[in-house]
Amino acid sequence: MKTMKKIIILTALFAIATNISIAQGNGKAKNADNSKSKEKTDKVTGNDKEKNKEKDKDKEDKIKHEKGIWEGTSNSGGGPKASKNQPAKVRQAFSRDYPNAGTVSWSKYRGDWTATFRNGFYWSTAVYHANGDRRDTRTLIPRANVPVKIEDIFKKRPDTRWDDVIKIETPKVTKDIFRIKTVAGNATQYLFYNVDGEQVQYNY
Repeated sequence: MKTMKKIIILTALFAIATNISIAQGNGKAKNADNSKSKEKTDKVTGNDKEKNKEKDKDKEDKIKHEKGIWEGTSNSGGGPKASKNQPAKVRQAFSRDYPNAGTVSWSKYRGDWTATFRNGFYWSTAVYHANGDRRDTRTLIPRANVPVKIEDIFKKRPDTRWDDVIKIETPKVTKDIFRIKTVAGNATQYLFYNVDGEQVQYNY
């Protein structure tokens, strides 16, 4: 009889121990799942933060580009005005010239239609007459991309600081033109050079 009681007690204890072990195992599994879920959420949040940083940087680059390309120009009506009513000839010409353009925004300035768009690593602005003829395309570029012959000119002018550089591509001129903003003392000038370092005149 005593032996039977011992067997029953041992069996009950074994069953309890087994249930506790299973419960602990389930708890660990849940914790592991929760940990994986948190890790996944952190990764998603991290990706979102990176995407937001990229968007902010892109926005800053666009603002800097637009400020740089119009600086030094004058118009009694102020800067470019956003517009959605560009002529069909202008839209068609832009689509033909820049089929891969991304994030395009249109405006009108001094009688011309301007399309600012993502152009590879940079932002560019293409300027069109109402008949669809492209006047030029303007891109704010880093000084590292300036032709050596232009850079050499300013090495000989240590008293002149040069800032924004606008690369101008025109359908009528084979050589690109570079508009350099220079500051000497209190005087700001906008000078134009071709790739050979020759100063040129350009009706910007």
